[in-house]
Amino acid sequence: MKKIILVFILAGIFSSGAFAQTDSTSGAAADSGEFKSDGCTWFPDGNYFDCCVAHDRDYYAGGSGKQRWRSDKKLFFCVAAKPKFYNKIIAPVMWLGVRVGGAPWLKTSFSWGFGRRKKNCAGLSIKKKIQS
Repeated sequence: MKKIILVFILAGIFSSGAFAQTDSTSGAAADSGEFKSDGCTWFPDGNYFDCCVAHDRDYYAGGSGKQRWRSDKKLFFCVAAKPKFYNKIIAPVMWLGVRVGGAPWLKTSFSWGFGRRKKNCAGLSIKKKIQS
């Protein structure tokens, strides 16, 4: 029980607002050159930043529940494999965060399939203008 509490305390410290988030554009994703990554959403952009960008790329494209599970698992192992000691602590906290916070039904700007929702919303506004 003490280990679980320690993990949450350390996760809170490492994910505090004192750490800057970068907003980086990372090449063309899935079907669009509009892919943008906010890095490690709600976590500091540490030595695992590349893991977060790859994860954001998967989330942008979306797909099946099985693909989401694989993407989240890939994020966990990527972060845990980084050399700093705290990566072993952050990896399970990040995994839990993306499993809960990245659910597609939440329809947040970072949930599963957020790139497809952007495209659909843009398409709806264009159709409305044409019909007017």
